[in-house]
Amino acid sequence: MKKVCVVGLGYIGLPTAIVAAHNGYEVIGFDIDEQRVARINAGDPVIEEPEIGEKLLPVIKSGRLYASTIIREADCFIIAVPTPFHDDKTADLAYVWAAGESVASVIKKGDVVILESTVPVGTTEKLAHLLVKKSGLENGIDFFVAHCPERVLPGNIFRELVVNARIIGGIDQQAMHKAKEFYKKFVSGPLYLTNAATAEMVKLVENSSRDTQIAFANQVAAMAYSMNLNPFEVIELANKHPRVNILNPSCGVGGHCIAVDPWFLIETFDKHTRLLRAAREINDQKPMDVVAAVRYEIADFEKKRAKKPSVLLLGLTYKPDIDDIRESPALLIAEQLIANQIDIMVHEPHVDQETCQRTLGRPSVSLIPAIAQADIIVCLVKHTVFKALDRKVLGSKIVLDICGLLYERHNQIGQEQIYWPAHNDFYRMYRKDGA
Repeated sequence: MKKVCVVGLGYIGLPTAIVAAHNGYEVIGFDIDEQRVARINAGDPVIEEPEIGEKLLPVIKSGRLYASTIIREADCFIIAVPTPFHDDKTADLAYVWAAGESVASVIKKGDVVILESTVPVGTTEKLAHLLVKKSGLENGIDFFVAHCPERVLPGNIFRELVVNARIIGGIDQQAMHKAKEFYKKFVSGPLYLTNAATAEMVKLVENSSRDTQIAFANQVAAMAYSMNLNPFEVIELANKHPRVNILNPSCGVGGHCIAVDPWFLIETFDKHTRLLRAAREINDQKPMDVVAAVRYEIADFEKKRAKKPSVLLLGLTYKPDIDDIRESPALLIAEQLIANQIDIMVHEPHVDQETCQRTLGRPSVSLIPAIAQADIIVCLVKHTVFKALDRKVLGSKIVLDICGLLYERHNQIGQEQIYWPAHNDFYRMYRKDGA
């Protein structure tokens, strides 16, 4: 196995292609986006990820990786395309089937096809049937199909591609072992071998577990807000129990995985996923709760001061310190406020101005002047750069700290720790008669 074709050069496909090229494979990156392909071949990684620029350039210059809008023959095909959902929350597998048809046009005897995209249980087997139908070759004899879901964290992708354990599921045992050979060359973490359906379900269960835990944190926050308590303090104290580890609440759940994957399980196992559906509904509702809280503060400000406030939102991405706005609850909050005719400013340090303008119809403003101008500041994303803010500049502002940006945990000093009064002077609660 010398030549690898990575189908889809996005947040997962491009780093995978780079790592494979650094580990001796000759890699072709196939993508239908001509501009993306041209930029990658010029050494521009397109996406924001630590180390990606310095890792991409050497393999492009050496010829070990090149991108193309034309799929080429290879020994191993890695499919890493998006899997969004339709309006009815069912999986949209159009990109997977299109990738399968492209691979089928060049597949030859002995080739291995590995689906990395997160998919409903049973999709890998359907992909194998599509390859048989389109190529005329026989699965398990002429070519081999496996599923190995990606398990990396944006912002730490290059390390996690190497050190994280991988779940490798084959349509049959031969496929499982052949897929293992691809990963064995660069993965230092454990390789767990199973069948394709199990591997598919494992990935969905992992992300659904996270979604459910976040939903619980958001429910804790809602209860705390209703009693005018600080949810971050409640959770910090609850976590003092040796067997409790509650996550922190946020403005919702986004990204291409956690906000999407539970629906794939709900679609397939409708009778056995009531908890997952409830968690999804809680997390999907959270942005609307934040919008209601912001509207309440605006109305209160107008009533008391007889003028419209200036509102600043901090953050648009779905999680801290990345440039990804897919399924972002912070972005949804901004869009909803604009739809409600509320004039807002937004500062997002990780998203370029062109994307902000295209997405929201306005640029990302400069941080310090915007804070000076703002009457209401809504902290949506816990970017590292925001943590360095001088608290003094926020002293006269109304601050809705949805993500716990300004919350400072207590330091352990002696046996007694006093949590009285709530020690974060900048944390503004939702009013009982508000959201």
